[in-house]
Amino acid sequence: MGSKILRELRKMATTVSPVLANGIMYYAMTKKKLNLKSPQTFNEKLSWLKLNVFPNDSRVVRCADKVSVRDHIREQGHGEILTPLIGTWDSAKDINWDALPEQFVLKCNHGCGYNIVCTDKSALDKENAVAQLNKWLAEDFWKVTCEPHYRAIPRKILCEEYLGADLLNYKFFCFRGEPKFFYISQNVDGDFRKALLTCYNMDGTVADFWLANHQRFPVAPEAPAQLAEMVELVKSLAGDFPFVRVDLFVVAGKVYFSELTFTPLSGMIPFAPGETDLCLGKNIDLSGYGL
Repeated sequence: MGSKILRELRKMATTVSPVLANGIMYYAMTKKKLNLKSPQTFNEKLSWLKLNVFPNDSRVVRCADKVSVRDHIREQGHGEILTPLIGTWDSAKDINWDALPEQFVLKCNHGCGYNIVCTDKSALDKENAVAQLNKWLAEDFWKVTCEPHYRAIPRKILCEEYLGADLLNYKFFCFRGEPKFFYISQNVDGDFRKALLTCYNMDGTVADFWLANHQRFPVAPEAPAQLAEMVELVKSLAGDFPFVRVDLFVVAGKVYFSELTFTPLSGMIPFAPGETDLCLGKNIDLSGYGL
């Protein structure tokens, strides 16, 4: 069955019942039945938060929005790490292409993977870009991945400065403001689905677990020289959320903010070895929610 058909089927199923659709997707990804009555693993607990807490938390909705999260970053006193914003629009027809620089990145703010990276404006097919952006704006992304907190985001296009190709991405997994581990990833030929990825302990040593859906770096990159600075940043940005992943870049020695991600891989991360999911689940405390 083609990917486009599967995408539409997921949206239909989520419309009927997000809980049922999530369970089906979870089994398809993990080959395990999702336990939402007494969640124990990282993925089970994240799925529970995704369905029961995050959609009703205005802070989560605000910080998942790629436009409004910028205000959160400034309010935490870290505006200097924001990638310079070139513009925002409600529709692609409003974009003044002549005013854009020769290189830039266009995104939609209400989901993931909605990106157009332009390294040469003269070679960009603007008609195709407009059609693609408007198609993304029209899509209910939350239904594609069963992530209801994306539902309330007012949809916009944003344009940011281009920082470079296939940058190293530093992604910190934070629990109530405390980062417990991170991974370094790097897209291959601009494709995040082919990214190389290695997990690290907070002291910068390589962790004894990994993500089974990604190739690891043949030689693990060194932990960044800015690790101590990044740790202080992610603690501030993560706040008291029960879980959030804080993503950063480093370009020419300067740290840049990428995004806050509350449900990475929609709570269906294929950790390996198998016991990792349960071990990491101990970091998410749901006792305050009656569990």
